[in-house]
Amino acid sequence: MKLMIVIALIAVAFLAVYIVGCSPKANVFGQPISETTVTSIGDIFKRAEQFQGKRVRIEGKITDECPAGGWFFLQDQTGTIYVNLHPSEFAIPQVRGQQVIAQGVVRREGTQIEVIGEGVQIK
Repeated sequence: MKLMIVIALIAVAFLAVYIVGCSPKANVFGQPISETTVTSIGDIFKRAEQFQGKRVRIEGKITDECPAGGWFFLQDQTGTIYVNLHPSEFAIPQVRGQQVIAQGVVRREGTQIEVIGEGVQIK
């Protein structure tokens, strides 16, 4: 009888490890990042009309962010861009200074160019 209890406990432990190991990563918010090509922020600003309405993957460091996690400024070696998460209805935790991958759609309104964030992965 004790052997069956021990085997059952071991099985439960393995199941718990499997479930935790296969659960979504805690550092991914919104939709999973699917774009594989990284677009520089400088290219988005240089060719804003070409990128308008297009989905992009950008990578860099968060330099400023909303206290509630609804937007942030992302900086790479070529520039800084505003990433708005409010339209996609998700937020990220406070991670100023950390490297992230962001995916979203480029939007230009007047002189303002931004990315409507669809997914963010904290590195």
